[in-house]
Amino acid sequence: MLTGKKNEIVNHEIMFGGGMPVGAIHNDRLMVKVCEMYYLLDMSQKEISVRLGISRPQISRIIAQARENRYVEIKITNPYSDETALEQRLMADFHLKDALVVRTMGATSEERMTQFSKEAAVYVDTCLGIGQTVGVMSGTTIAAIVEGMHNSGKRIAAAVPLVGGIGSEQADLHANAIAMRLAREYGGTAMVLNAPLMVSGAETARMLREEESIRAVLDRGCACDVSLVGIGNVEASSTTAQAGGLTGNDLLTLRAAGAVSSVCNSYFDEQGAEIERSIFYPR
Repeated sequence: MLTGKKNEIVNHEIMFGGGMPVGAIHNDRLMVKVCEMYYLLDMSQKEISVRLGISRPQISRIIAQARENRYVEIKITNPYSDETALEQRLMADFHLKDALVVRTMGATSEERMTQFSKEAAVYVDTCLGIGQTVGVMSGTTIAAIVEGMHNSGKRIAAAVPLVGGIGSEQADLHANAIAMRLAREYGGTAMVLNAPLMVSGAETARMLREEESIRAVLDRGCACDVSLVGIGNVEASSTTAQAGGLTGNDLLTLRAAGAVSSVCNSYFDEQGAEIERSIFYPR
């Protein structure tokens, strides 16, 4: 068994077997030599072509034929097999295109956030496209991810807060602040939503939404190419409660209505049904 190309994610074990190749390629010694140069010596197909005096397309065909004839077998050793299995389950159960699971066993709460945000920041960067509009929610997790992001050479069009101010405290966790950090890193325009997350009544909310500056931000948020949102709890430890956006009575009201989680300031019960917002009016 010969060990071949390696990278951070996988180890490839290359095994050469016997048997006569079929088709247009009949020189099995040459086939093995080409595969050793490509897989073990890490030579490019162009380099092999120059070394052996064989055209690059033929080198490609030789390598393909070797794998077809089982002269080369590639085994992928995945050090993230447990995470991959969970990712596959998430994708299947919730009809997701992709998922990222980060192992944090044995870590403290702070360490878990650090580990997750570091890997999530790299993943999110790969999801961003040049000239896109990116919406951001408030919260500890989204703030940590954006804080850890490093521009890989893209420039977004705009970073848009998806909610208003969540309270009078912890301003760095507000969507406005997170949008500004993202725009500084990726060179886009940072929009600001000059409105609170919650107001005293439905009529006040309606009047605010009719304000031109607020409506412009809300409309832009509805047309985002990418949105960064988190799933929050309905406890005193939640970002909104910590920032003063939810009172103790608000939390009791939400839990009495069956709320167990929140996404973008919408609250959901155990079955995923949204809790009627009217429970807050009047406060």
